[in-house]
Amino acid sequence: MCGIAGYFGDLNPRVLNAMTTAMAHRGPDGDGTWHDKDAKIGLAHRRLSILDLSTAASQPMACVHGRYIIVFNGEIYNFKQLYEELKDEYKLNPQSDTSILCPLYDKYGTEMLHKLNGMFAFAIWDKEERTLFIARDNLGIKPLYYTITEEGAFVFASEIKTLLCAPKVSRELCHEALADYLTYLWSPGERTPFSSVKKLNPGHSILLKNPSNITISRWYTPPLPGANGVDNSKDSKDLKPLLDKVVKEQCISDVAVGAFLSGGVDSSAIVASMVAQKVPPAQTYCMKFHGSSMKEEGFSDDITFARDIAKHLGVKLTEVESDPNCMERLPDLVNTLEEPLADPAPLYVQDICATAKADGIKVLMSGTGGDDIFAGYRRHQAAMLRMKFGPLAQPIGWLANNLSSLTPSSTKRRLQKLSYMLQGNENDFLHRAFEFLPHQSAQCFLNKDASVKESSKYQNALKMALRSSGRQSTLNRLLFMELHGFLPDHNLTYTDKAAMNEGVEVRVPLIDIQLLDFAQNLPLNQKIKGRDTKYILKQAIQDRLPEGILNRPKAGFGAPIRQWLCHDKADMVEDIIFSQTSQQRGLFSHTEIRKLYNKTKAGTVDGAYTLLSLMMIELWCQQFVDMNNSAQKAA
Repeated sequence: MCGIAGYFGDLNPRVLNAMTTAMAHRGPDGDGTWHDKDAKIGLAHRRLSILDLSTAASQPMACVHGRYIIVFNGEIYNFKQLYEELKDEYKLNPQSDTSILCPLYDKYGTEMLHKLNGMFAFAIWDKEERTLFIARDNLGIKPLYYTITEEGAFVFASEIKTLLCAPKVSRELCHEALADYLTYLWSPGERTPFSSVKKLNPGHSILLKNPSNITISRWYTPPLPGANGVDNSKDSKDLKPLLDKVVKEQCISDVAVGAFLSGGVDSSAIVASMVAQKVPPAQTYCMKFHGSSMKEEGFSDDITFARDIAKHLGVKLTEVESDPNCMERLPDLVNTLEEPLADPAPLYVQDICATAKADGIKVLMSGTGGDDIFAGYRRHQAAMLRMKFGPLAQPIGWLANNLSSLTPSSTKRRLQKLSYMLQGNENDFLHRAFEFLPHQSAQCFLNKDASVKESSKYQNALKMALRSSGRQSTLNRLLFMELHGFLPDHNLTYTDKAAMNEGVEVRVPLIDIQLLDFAQNLPLNQKIKGRDTKYILKQAIQDRLPEGILNRPKAGFGAPIRQWLCHDKADMVEDIIFSQTSQQRGLFSHTEIRKLYNKTKAGTVDGAYTLLSLMMIELWCQQFVDMNNSAQKAA
């Protein structure tokens, strides 16, 4: 697990040193650079030592008699099998997963990607062909950004901050991305807040023959659930050994491995499997919150459940106290995430990872992704509701809207969202399931120059996944869309950034390709049965966990945002959104925002997360646009 960066074009190699400094947090155990002045190529690496702690695994790494130079971020879980396949033809380090990548590329070319099981982003320079090959893993667990500078150089990096070390990277804002951040609270697909900076989409690769000859290819597309029919032969008896196999494979490490333990089904399933495989976590971690506002806003205190499961499984549990002043850390969070994601959960991931690091633990297992492939979100239950009631779905939506006026704020928002989702055709339902705010409503908070009209030309990865999901069931189409937006561009993005900011690697076994393939053709009643979400997963682990854990209602990993913004930290809203700097920037319609804020404080609407999104965008502009402009003027 590391940080990677590099360039292909006419840049000063000294930029590599700036890049390694910018991503030092991703790899505190070492750094390295390599460049070829004649070929105008440079590579940089920061190392977090997990496998093969010796210098033999240092990067950039020369392979296959020095023909290839590689920088690699991630873990290849099947590298030992690949080593056996290659060892007779190539000189390899049997302890290093990095060492098998270039030989694979030498033997199979770009098809080598289909042999990998892991999380990765890497770049390989071929000295003979003078080409640069870059690839990102199937589902986007590891990040990769790229840009073309104003002088025509191609630059890539694990993080945007590192990318911006290169000179002449345009800071022009991408208004389509800003519209997405307000609509979804994250941005689906390749867009970032900078027009010039793109994410390499999951399952994609880049081949460069020169800086202006760039070919982007899709090497992996997640299978559409149900596209190959329904496999009724699979059941929980098949899932259990596969889960154990995957967990054991992902426990491979030369350092201690710990785990998140929220007391929910997903993290508990991982820890229970580790215990069953006799590779128990060295330590588990759970956030501990205080105050009644968490329950009022729809979030449960995980710690009671985590204590129960830790005692049941006989594992050590560290309770990480929540920071009552964590709202004051929003500027730091923006710097960590590098995108204005409106979610407090990364703060807690970072706190847990910081605690684990202090305990000497560099690797944590996480249950992230279980909801996305086994159907665990409320929107998945809504999809089943729509499928069951068909034409009656709209009246149910109207009833939900009327009932919302009689409920607390968190329930009110959910009922109103359900009503909005159900009052439309199937495609409307599917897209609205991911919207936090309708696109048209989101545009009200941007000024006319920054707003983006929704049209056939305004596309993103989520909308393209909707169009390509065919005639499958509503639930299966929704699960397909999860893999093209919410999972890679929200959950996996913040998990990687928050953890790596503390120098900790997070592994996500529930979205291992083997489990994903298993889940795709399950019948719907194996995913959701009655009111039970993730039915087959719960059945597979029912003999390992207490019934109270299996029947626990879905609980978000959130924070009392409404209480903070309207009461405890109301001054921050004024200081950030309504500041003179913000008004001079001219990005927002402050009149509309003020109306929303007043209604939110009065309790007539629930605009807390939209306000948080606006705050994150403004803080992002201050750090990534204003500070850069100030630095340029000073220079």
